[in-house]
Amino acid sequence: MTLTRKDRLVGIVVSLPTFTAADHTVLLEPLRKHVRWLVSKGLVTGSAVLMGSAGLGEGYFLTDAEFCAITDTLAEAANGEVPTMVGIFDLSARAAAEKARYAARAGIDFVQLALPHYMAPSERDVLNHFRYVHDAADIGIMAYNIPWAMPAPGFDLTRGLFEEFTRMPHVVGVKWACHNMQHYLRMLRIYGDRLNFIDNLIIFSLGIRLGARGYIDWHANAAPRLSLKFWELLQTGKYDEFDALWAKLRFDPSLNVVAPEQQSWVGVGEGPTARLTLKLLGVDSGPFFPAQAAMPPSYEAAVRAAFDGSGIREWVDWKPSIIE
Repeated sequence: MTLTRKDRLVGIVVSLPTFTAADHTVLLEPLRKHVRWLVSKGLVTGSAVLMGSAGLGEGYFLTDAEFCAITDTLAEAANGEVPTMVGIFDLSARAAAEKARYAARAGIDFVQLALPHYMAPSERDVLNHFRYVHDAADIGIMAYNIPWAMPAPGFDLTRGLFEEFTRMPHVVGVKWACHNMQHYLRMLRIYGDRLNFIDNLIIFSLGIRLGARGYIDWHANAAPRLSLKFWELLQTGKYDEFDALWAKLRFDPSLNVVAPEQQSWVGVGEGPTARLTLKLLGVDSGPFFPAQAAMPPSYEAAVRAAFDGSGIREWVDWKPSIIE
């Protein structure tokens, strides 16, 4: 039986790091080995989607050549055993469409398409952007709501845009987080049967209970057993068990060691925090791209203390030898 795009956009959507050398050269062989290792650990069709060049992978800092090289490497390494996705963050619809076409030719299954922004966009701007990319490339699209990246007063995908997305065959999912809790819940309930919501807010099991088909995860890069355990609990409706394990390993540990002002940051990208937290779990992906500002030592100490007190290291299977 052939799976539809919606059938394949489910489970743990793993945001992959971009491996870099000391001079910020993108390293492709470690990515290839990392993808093969994740597949060998059970992150395959039905349980996962592997996503390169996304937020954690600092996709917005890549050159076009680097984007294409990562796209090719991800498609080759996945070998059809796990669905693949690449992030597109361009303000230019023409540039976004060209990347989507390239990804489709390379054999990638989906693009994570961010909303265009320099100033906050209008609803019409967003709709035009998505239509342009949709009509340019035969590839699945996961819309990416990014309210934290917009200038004041910000922007969230509206009900009108969700309605339009349901009329675009290639738009099969939404990476969903929202500062307005009523809007977050309402869109899940109204459109959960027509679009695959991939939860990027993760208020314990709430999103899945209300119809989300998967969630964004980066811990799988170091601890795939844990991510698969979480997904098994969600798939089998063991929501209370999921919530208890999530609280123990992911939510509670930072409450008393990471100060509120350290739980969010002002920065141009995710590189400093993402690479640091992965490194503290053993995955050293190299230096973040310039010219992002490094996190202070106090932040590193707090995150390290949170990990040390959580028990998450017992789930970590990553070893540096995997990419050597």
